Amino acid sequence: MAKVLIPAIAGGVALAVVGGVAAATALHKNDVQVSVDGEVSTIAVRERTVAEVLELEGIELGAHDVVLPAADTEITDGLNISVAYGRPLQLTVDGEERTVWTTARNVGDALEQLRLDETDSKLSATRSAGIGREGLDLEIATAKDVTLTAAGKATPVRLAGTVQDVLDKQGIKPDADDKLTPAADIVLTDGLKIAFVKVDVKTSTKAKELPFEKKEVKSEKLEKGKEKVTTEGVKGKATETYTDVYNDDKLVSSTLKSTVVDTEPVDEVTTVGTKVVVEEKPEATDEPSTSGSSNENLTPAVGSSCKASYYWQGQMTANGEQFNTNDLTAAHKSLPFNTRVKVTNPSNNKSVIVRINDRGPYISGRCLDLSRAAMQAIGGTSAGVITVNYQVVG
Repeated sequence: MAKVLIPAIAGGVALAVVGGVAAATALHKNDVQVSVDGEVSTIAVRERTVAEVLELEGIELGAHDVVLPAADTEITDGLNISVAYGRPLQLTVDGEERTVWTTARNVGDALEQLRLDETDSKLSATRSAGIGREGLDLEIATAKDVTLTAAGKATPVRLAGTVQDVLDKQGIKPDADDKLTPAADIVLTDGLKIAFVKVDVKTSTKAKELPFEKKEVKSEKLEKGKEKVTTEGVKGKATETYTDVYNDDKLVSSTLKSTVVDTEPVDEVTTVGTKVVVEEKPEATDEPSTSGSSNENLTPAVGSSCKASYYWQGQMTANGEQFNTNDLTAAHKSLPFNTRVKVTNPSNNKSVIVRINDRGPYISGRCLDLSRAAMQAIGGTSAGVITVNYQVVG
């Protein structure tokens, strides 16, 4: 009997040992670390695979979610499980739209994943901005090589954005008068040429002379054939205001805006004689000319004194006569034509009466220009210019 029982007992002991090992295995737990979108927790689990652990934690994976290691990986003590949820990113890159999925939790990491992380790109959100599970709309303008011409100088610029961004970078602030092509809101493209012209509108003034008019009035108080300027003409003054346009400090146009008369011009008035004078016929004499008279016995002239010259060139006189150097005539700047003037040479007391039929002389200090015959009559031709006394006698 004892021999029969020994194997049975041995067998029973063996079964007990095997059963004890299985029970110990079923009761053993493994410590694992689970990271979900960066939230880390440590748990002790009896589950055999990563998928079972995720199920235990109530974590459901979508088509764009990522788990590491793989879901069928067996659990070992100290295993790290990482879950990253996928996020939809509505991207607009240089105007082109597309949807991409990313497990990145901020814009900077997403751009790095997508290889769109150029530092000179312009973004609609900061690189540190978070991306929730609902996703994010993100606009990206990549940098372009453009040329800005300002003040006549071309400058290459690499920048993302619009024409306005280029102006801002260069410190240019256009006003309403300035010229800019293309418009400030145009999106930059490679090779784009931008032209900026600074336009300044200024006001300037100029002084202007206003001409006077010439008028004639008739008078019966003045002999016919005689004229006299009774009112001297005076030019007026005006101020002209101009609108000046400068492009890059260069004047390109100047437009008259207004004229203000500061002083009105004064018209020149000439009095024209209409009085008819009946001249008495002179008595016949043996004098060298009937235009005047010469006599050593004439009383000396009294009154004014001046320098007198003489001339002999044949020409038309101011009153329309043909000049005759043998006539006793003279030129005076203002005495009426046909005025009779006694002229005396004080150095010899010789006198002559001349008739005014010309204008002059126009040399400072001289008041009479005698014909050669008149100058001979008073003995002054050798000197050319002499001091005389003169008196109006008719």
